Amino acid sequence: MASEGWTAKGAATRARIIDAAAKLIYERGLGSCGINDVRAASSTSHGQIAHYFPGGRAELLRAVVERQARQAMEDQGPELDALDSWESWERWRTHLLAVHSARGGVGGCPLGSLVAQMTESDPVAAQLIAAGFNAWSGALERGIDTMRHKGDLAPDTDAPLLATAVLSIVQGGLVLMQASRSVEPLAQSLDTALRTLRNHAFTPE
Repeated sequence: MASEGWTAKGAATRARIIDAAAKLIYERGLGSCGINDVRAASSTSHGQIAHYFPGGRAELLRAVVERQARQAMEDQGPELDALDSWESWERWRTHLLAVHSARGGVGGCPLGSLVAQMTESDPVAAQLIAAGFNAWSGALERGIDTMRHKGDLAPDTDAPLLATAVLSIVQGGLVLMQASRSVEPLAQSLDTALRTLRNHAFTPE
């Protein structure tokens, strides 16, 4: 932020605008995120939005993607960066489920919910979304690789492939959670993801 020359107050105002836009999209969809909607939700003026986002709505939406990518990672807590044991994966499951339970199943995945809304219309946003998923998959992959090296997983475990499978299963649960407004599909998908992981457990002959 400092590189943009903003004051602390300016940076806070810009963040408030992004947060307001993200909340509108997350809870109501992209169609609810016009500049007037964001202005009202963030208690800012057209001039302020134009100042912080001279590229207009497209620039704001790309900032939202970056913000939601961070949120998706933060929703998984510090557990995401410490997936080095079976117990740590259970803690990861418990934390992610608790976060979405507190939200009542509303909105789905902060990052995944943007895919259908933005990837076809904005190539730059699509790249940012893909980068967010790559970061998420990479964190899972590092955890799987750590467990493989420790001997908890079979030596021939394909960490990138298994990480993609786990992420895909969890994303499916998040989509169904969003549709049903119930966290039960997410709970089931997390259990399935952990069972998939355990299918690769090392078993001495």
